[in-house]
This record gives sequence, C-alpha cells and structure tokens, in this order.
Amino acid sequence: MSLSFETRQVESQPILGIRATSTMDELSDLMGSLFGEVYGYIQQCGQNPAGMPFSRYHSMDGHTVDLECGMPVASALEGTSRIQAGELPAGTVATVTHMGPYESLPQTWSALTEWMGSQGLEPADAPWEVYVTDPGAEPDTSKWRTDIFFPVR
Repeated sequence: MSLSFETRQVESQPILGIRATSTMDELSDLMGSLFGEVYGYIQQCGQNPAGMPFSRYHSMDGHTVDLECGMPVASALEGTSRIQAGELPAGTVATVTHMGPYESLPQTWSALTEWMGSQGLEPADAPWEVYVTDPGAEPDTSKWRTDIFFPVR
C-alpha cells in the first residue's frame, strides 16, 4: 500500500472522552466499550457526535498504553467525573491515511514517524487516530480507513 504523508493546519475540536490505561492485548475490547459509553452520554445530552471516534495516545510504555477514547462534539459539553470534556489541539500536524485492518496500523505509524524525522519535524503533543470507517458497517477490513494526526513543530 502506498502512503501519502503531509503536514497541514488543523483547528481545535471540542471533544468528550475517557482516559484509560490498557495493555495492547486488551486495547480493542476496551476501546469499543469506551466509545459506546461516550456515544451514549452525548446522546443523553441531546446531541450527536460531530465526527468519527478517535483515540489519542498520551504514552506507550512497552505493552501498556495511556490513551483517551472519545468523540468530537459540535460545541463544548460538560463532562462527568468519568467522561471528560476537552479538545483536540489546533496547530500543525503530520498526517497520513491508513487503509486496512487495525493490526497493520503499527507499520503505518512507523512509516509516519520515519517520514517526520526525514522532514525535520519534532513531535509537539499527543497524536491521535480517527476511525473513519465503522467496522460494524463495513466487514471488509481492507476498506477500513484510519486517519492519523501527529502534532509537530
């Protein structure tokens, strides 16, 4: 698969999300339940998400991941003790689109960080993935689209 890297400016985006720690083995099950919880809360507030679900990766230490699973909202909503209001940051990001199963995302991440290094770009904040394709609606994993955004300076 051919990857196309670029940098671009993004606007800040209000979000609601849940921050959690997981092992890599338990990650997909955890993410599904967290997305469901955030989605339910947004609907309970009388709104719909303003975009597709995302995971923001605050740190990875070996097999442990500190991440935030959330959804964008049209305007800031008040969170709860568990579901926190926040925003994805504005600024310059390095970005690439991954097509295919989630299992092959690490190769796309590696290619993106390698490209960033070749361009003299330094990480500036926690990166995130946006899951453009709903796996429940598209069974063909080769058609799953994930956009990766990595804030840079």
